[in-house]
Amino acid sequence: MLSESQLQPLILARQVLPFRFGESVWLLDHRAAVYWPEQDCLLIADLHFEKGSFLSQYASPIPRYDSKSTLQTIAELITTYSPERVLCLGDSFHDIGAFSRLLPEDLQQLNTIVASVPCWNWLVGNHDPAIPASIPGHRDETLILITRGGKQIKCQHIPDTSDALQIAGHYHPKALLTTPVRRFRGKALVTTENLMLLPALGQYTGGLNIEDGVLTALAPKRARQCYLLCEQRVLALPKGS
Repeated sequence: MLSESQLQPLILARQVLPFRFGESVWLLDHRAAVYWPEQDCLLIADLHFEKGSFLSQYASPIPRYDSKSTLQTIAELITTYSPERVLCLGDSFHDIGAFSRLLPEDLQQLNTIVASVPCWNWLVGNHDPAIPASIPGHRDETLILITRGGKQIKCQHIPDTSDALQIAGHYHPKALLTTPVRRFRGKALVTTENLMLLPALGQYTGGLNIEDGVLTALAPKRARQCYLLCEQRVLALPKGS
């Protein structure tokens, strides 16, 4: 678990930003992860392992080191937070053949990372409806987290239309902040009173702009708070943006 003395420099550097959801305090990390101190839980979404090798099958001229980069980011997050639990919110693998395309050294690192955490939860997504059995960790379609005050938070890859507290991924939200000096672009976290949409942690994941009608329908501007991840910092966007 991250100590208070370790946390303060990260907040001062704007690499981590605290925010409230479900009557709890959460920490948004600039590396596209959310940490929940109350339950010592690290949440990540949309890793999309082996998307590079998938695209290269169709003559896409992009480097095939995306899985290695994503694994390195996860390893750094584990080192920073030393969580009791890691929760992956689906689409960890880009397609059903992704596991077979992992380089041996990447597979070894993945297994080592998962084994280093006491509890690892894989939630299935639309890209990875089945997590390979040879990888350690628990597999679920949904998972319920319970706050210290007894509130239930439903975690799943794609949010439903209920009013329940939910944490999800899937949409890869991104944002643009325009200032008089320059523009800032990056991944984004979107929250409302009942919904938290995580940014995609993986490489080559693209994104859906927070202005898109799909996201404004899920999280209306008047009711949401968005956060921009840019240049190794976390910025809270103006309320209602």
